[in-house]
Amino acid sequence: MTIEIETAKKYYYTNLIYELHIAEEKLSLFKKKYQTDFDEFEESLKNQKENFLKWDDYLEWKAFRRVYDELKKNKVVHQKVH
Repeated sequence: MTIEIETAKKYYYTNLIYELHIAEEKLSLFKKKYQTDFDEFEESLKNQKENFLKWDDYLEWKAFRRVYDELKKNKVVHQKVH
């Protein structure tokens, strides 16, 4: 089986956009759930009694921010190449 380079590039970019969309949606859900942005949420956790549900959300939110940032970087690199 042979896949042309252009087909592979299109597949990669399509998958990148799909993953980016998932990360954006997840970030949006956290922002909506807590009615604040990540930085404010993170700061508020420091000033509160431990809440394991919020800490779980915090860790997941932080991970999705990292994923989102990495995907955005990859998208920019892909667009510069093409």
